[in-house]
Amino acid sequence: MVNQLWYKSLGLASWLTIFLVLPFHQYRVLAQLTPDTTLGAESSRVTPNVEVRGGLADLIEGGAGRGANLFHSFAQFNVQELQRVYFANPVGIENILTRVTGADPSHIFGTLGVDGAANLYLLNPHGILFGANAQLDVEGSFVGSTANAFTFEDGSSYSAANPGDSSVLTIRVPLGLQYGTNQTGVITNRGNLSAGQDLTLSASNLDLQGQLLA
Repeated sequence: MVNQLWYKSLGLASWLTIFLVLPFHQYRVLAQLTPDTTLGAESSRVTPNVEVRGGLADLIEGGAGRGANLFHSFAQFNVQELQRVYFANPVGIENILTRVTGADPSHIFGTLGVDGAANLYLLNPHGILFGANAQLDVEGSFVGSTANAFTFEDGSSYSAANPGDSSVLTIRVPLGLQYGTNQTGVITNRGNLSAGQDLTLSASNLDLQGQLLA
C-alpha cells in the first residue's frame, strides 16, 4: 500500500499527523557526510573549507544532472553544530534531490543551505533530526521527508530504500513522495526553521517542538 503524505509549515494536516516524542539521547550523533556509489561517475563530492556566502563551508558538488534536476546520493548525511554545509547550484538547476541510502537518521545541528536559488529536497526513510541550533539557508523551497522515494510525473521514482542506477533518472518535475507499508522514520524539529519559499516536513511520525516559517 502506497501513501503520499504532505505536511506543510502553513496549514499542517494535523489529522494525519502522529506525534511521537523521542528522547534526545536516543539519536546517535554521526559526523559523516558520506556520498555513496550508486550514481557511479556522477557521485556527489564534498569539498571542505570553501568560501560560501560569507563564511567557510563544506560544499557539495557533483551529482547527476538531468534537465533542471540535480540528484545526489549519500550513505550518511549529517551536519554538526557550527558546521555549514551547502549544495552547489549549477546554472539551470531548479531542484536538488538528495537521498540517504544508509541505515542511520540524519542529524542537522548546524546550517544546511543551497548556494543559489534551487529548491532542496532531503529524503531519509530512517529519520531526520533538526537540533535546537539548526538553520536552513535556502532561497527556494525545502522538503524534508522520511518517505522511501520521490515520485515523478512520468511514473518514475528516485528511491532511498531501493537505489537504482543513474540511467533511470528523469528530467521530469517531482510530484510527490512514496511511502512503504512499515514506515518508522521520525522527523524531529527542535529548531526554528525557515525557507525562502515553501517549507515542508513530511513523515508518518512528526515531533515538531520548534517553529516552521516560510
